[in-house]
Amino acid sequence: MVENAPIENDESHIEQWKIKRLIKKLSTARGNGTSFVSLYIPAGDPLVKHMQLLASELSGAESIKSRQTRQSVQAAITSSREKLKLYKNTPENGLCIFCGIILMEDGKSEKKITIALEPYRPINVFAYKCQNSFYTEPLLSLLSDDDKFGFIIIDGNGILFATL
Repeated sequence: MVENAPIENDESHIEQWKIKRLIKKLSTARGNGTSFVSLYIPAGDPLVKHMQLLASELSGAESIKSRQTRQSVQAAITSSREKLKLYKNTPENGLCIFCGIILMEDGKSEKKITIALEPYRPINVFAYKCQNSFYTEPLLSLLSDDDKFGFIIIDGNGILFATL
């Protein structure tokens, strides 16, 4: 079991690097209006509940006055629903879906992105955001390190116990 610890630790570092790269990519993405959908589904949540949420959000998007924003939001919600349909059950550690139409570096062309992420550690938060940027704060919690270090300091006057 001790021999497997470095391999698992390496895999954890690789997953953390992938998450950091994804957060950077998502946080720098820009688009028109509030057309970025971020959906976090905790482990064990029924997918039907989230499909119903997206259906109600899709019907609510009909009332957006700006035609371009309305179409972008509807496209993002529809793509999120299609991605969610690929799953029969919520994955073991939950599911994160990011969808939207981003502006490319030239500032003129657009590209639709849809990312489904099964986190390497359980995600215990539900969040649905449709805004002008991707909501990445729950991903940051995956980057925190669970390793604890203990200190015992002994001198002539007493003992100090601490964890870091």
